[in-house]
Amino acid sequence: MVTTKNPTVKNYQLTSTDRASIRTELFTLWTKELPGTSSTTNTYRYNVEILADGSAIYLSRPTRLNKGADFVICCEGFLKFKNGNDKPPRHEDLISEAISLTPGSESRAELLHALACIYRCEDSAVVVRSLQALQNNSRAERVLFIAKWFFIEQDLTYWTQSGRQMLRDELEARLGTFPA
Repeated sequence: MVTTKNPTVKNYQLTSTDRASIRTELFTLWTKELPGTSSTTNTYRYNVEILADGSAIYLSRPTRLNKGADFVICCEGFLKFKNGNDKPPRHEDLISEAISLTPGSESRAELLHALACIYRCEDSAVVVRSLQALQNNSRAERVLFIAKWFFIEQDLTYWTQSGRQMLRDELEARLGTFPA
């Protein structure tokens, strides 16, 4: 019988500022994880963003389905399973939250601009601080940080294809075109 240990929890902040370096940085981080054995599976939780309300966005490794880059993105206090555990958001959850957050054209334009900055790997904390119409909005902060990690996930999973562009296309189809 294989036993799964409680996850090793680590706080981690990306230092890289472009797609290729982010990819290398994360894979390098994961090479430092301890190997499992025939009787024990090691699991990891990386707290990668701490939101203004104190909740964390975290990566959980390994995943149940062993797909793609083998991690899931979770956000404390956003979505829950019936048992109360954090539920990984889907792209649809991100898009629905962004739509409900921006009913007006001013806030929608600001969110699209911020998403474009996140897409280009600009410093997400700076992007959040620059918000005006959505200033001090915890939902906007959460949307932007989840989008950041979804873009990264897409890059890791579909590196030799379009990576983050697939998610951008999905966001633009539902929210509007990102500004240049």
